[in-house]
Amino acid sequence: MSKIITIAHQKGGVGKSTLALNLAYSFAKNVNTILTDIDPQGSTIQLQGLIPDVTIIPFSNNIYDQNFEALFIDTPPYLMNEMLPIFLKSDLVIIPTKAGVPDIMAIRSTVELVKEAQKSNKKLKAAIVLNMVKPRASITEQAKEQLIEYDLPIIGEIKDRVAYTNTFLTGGVLTSSDENAKEEVRKLTSEILELL
Repeated sequence: MSKIITIAHQKGGVGKSTLALNLAYSFAKNVNTILTDIDPQGSTIQLQGLIPDVTIIPFSNNIYDQNFEALFIDTPPYLMNEMLPIFLKSDLVIIPTKAGVPDIMAIRSTVELVKEAQKSNKKLKAAIVLNMVKPRASITEQAKEQLIEYDLPIIGEIKDRVAYTNTFLTGGVLTSSDENAKEEVRKLTSEILELL
């Protein structure tokens, strides 16, 4: 059965595209995977034809009719009119956030839109991923305490590693020599599968 996973956060710079690409790479090892991007800047779409294993195609209303087992939708750094219909079609919305107060506060609108979509799409699940985490554990724990108010599971923890940006065109971190980064993506992939 096909699954639609949307990566969304209204704030830019939280690593949505890098996370979407690495998860698409991870899923593509086992299932037919498509990655699309609704951001008008289209940074992910520019990788079309340049990366192995993952089909990247522009977003359109008939994308849901494509042959896929996993569809990842990368979104822009703001909430646009198309977001609610996309959430209504999704099985899971992943909200990546940095462990800083402005980033955590900024997810409120995204969470509210997810909860609005869940009124109509009862199967829609959502989760928060701490992304680009700096190596100070106390900040991470404080962030988790602040995120409790959103009443969503916190899955995975992706550290701020060079491997994530260095492997954008070469198969994601799973092809890198950074074993810690590989384990982070594997763990997050496993947690996503459990939610689905």
